[in-house]
Amino acid sequence: MAKIVTAFGTPHTPFLPEQVSNAPGQLKPEAMMNEVREHLEKAKPDVIIVFTSDHFVNFFYNHFPAFCVGVIDEAETTPETGCNMPHYSLQGHKRMAAALHRAALRSNFDLATAQEVKLEHTIMVPLHFITPDMNIPIIPIYNGGLAPPAPSARRCYSLGRMVRRFVEDWDGGERVALMASGSVSLEVGGPRDTSWFDEPWVETVKGLIRKGDYQGVARRATEEKMLAAGNVAHELLNWTTVFGALDGALPDYLDSQRGSVFAAWDLEDGR
Repeated sequence: MAKIVTAFGTPHTPFLPEQVSNAPGQLKPEAMMNEVREHLEKAKPDVIIVFTSDHFVNFFYNHFPAFCVGVIDEAETTPETGCNMPHYSLQGHKRMAAALHRAALRSNFDLATAQEVKLEHTIMVPLHFITPDMNIPIIPIYNGGLAPPAPSARRCYSLGRMVRRFVEDWDGGERVALMASGSVSLEVGGPRDTSWFDEPWVETVKGLIRKGDYQGVARRATEEKMLAAGNVAHELLNWTTVFGALDGALPDYLDSQRGSVFAAWDLEDGR
């Protein structure tokens, strides 16, 4: 039987790798990424299920699924303006991903599948810092929240619960990590400056995470509330999906900078 041994969440700021390269050891986000990395390394996972948002690299408005799982053997990074970091190639876990897709359909979650994906900053910026050797296979699960109408936070929470049941029923014996990618409050290319963020909302979300009130996040993260927190604040849905799989476990690490939250959960005891 497989088990979830750790979970973590970080933002995926595209220019962070270059910023850290230019000022190593000087930036708080690097220190927070390193803290999360320590939790992951201690857990020694065999596979990472990544909950992320596609930024018009694999999907566009003419075909933007609410949920999609990458059933892949391997995938590579794609060049992106403003995201300067090495070219990476990552292994997938095709057999487990295909089984997850079948389990989702049996549980009334109509996930789309992608046999080929390009890896963009929403996945690779966190992994650049947290798994720099790129030696842990991934199963990417994309959320269509970047192109509203988005799935509801409660639906995402329920998806996370389904993923937990799938992992616990999977007979492969893998040690599984869950990753949430994205910010809680962020505006990109909209009327508000990128330095703006919704501080009260970030503190509300952090407070609920600290207490383990993950259903409280799902209740409060309405379409209107997330849009008010920034035009890409739907990235919180990736976090909400992970929350559904935590079974109430409290975070072992939690910090933030502006609209970005960093967190890690040590789940080795099977909580």
